[in-house]
Amino acid sequence: MEVHKHPHDVTHKKKWSEYLLEFLMLFLAVFLGFVAENIRENAVESHREKVYIKSFYEDLTADENDLQRIINNLGQEVKIANELGKLLSNVNIKTPANQIYMDLTQMNRSSATNLYVNDRTVVQLRAGGMRIIQNKQVSDSIVGYYKEVETIQFLNDESLNIKRTLREKFATVLNAADFDKVTDSTNQIVDPAETIFLRSADPDAINSCLLWVNNIKHLSGGLKVRINELKKRATRIKAFLEREYH
Repeated sequence: MEVHKHPHDVTHKKKWSEYLLEFLMLFLAVFLGFVAENIRENAVESHREKVYIKSFYEDLTADENDLQRIINNLGQEVKIANELGKLLSNVNIKTPANQIYMDLTQMNRSSATNLYVNDRTVVQLRAGGMRIIQNKQVSDSIVGYYKEVETIQFLNDESLNIKRTLREKFATVLNAADFDKVTDSTNQIVDPAETIFLRSADPDAINSCLLWVNNIKHLSGGLKVRINELKKRATRIKAFLEREYH
């Protein structure tokens, strides 16, 4: 009688179909493991993407408030520059100059219009996180937003440099003691009880101050327009993110 050997018998010779079946089972196990790992990685990156987008959305919300404050300050700066232009154009050594001192002190405070945007998210994205953003429109929006920020920051730095130059120019026409009188103990700008006057009304010195005041006025006006557009862009991007990521 013929004896059939069990497949697990050490003397059993496998058929090619058995080898094929074992290969297919091994391939399927490896393939399914690869798919599972891929799904897991995609899920992790999808979660990280949403975390980045939420963080960017919060940055934009904070920017909207900060940018509006800067817009208001720039508008005030243009107003002061216009007032200074009129006052300095019709001044002499005997003209009461309280308002000139106050306006120049206000314009001297560069930090009032310093531009700052919240960049905690974009710093992380630039460090390697940008590849996680799958939506190209979103990544393009992020890049475009901060590219405009860089342009505005360049113009803002130029404005700060012009203000430094103005400080050098008005030093020749103001009295140091009187300049100190327009600031109180809390560093607030005040109108002194006494009438104060310019140290010098030299036409060349006044003209030089006027030129730099006008430079500040035009640059501040231009910055106000650009920052207002940046604020509108932030609002549009937020609305887009809400639609895309709910």
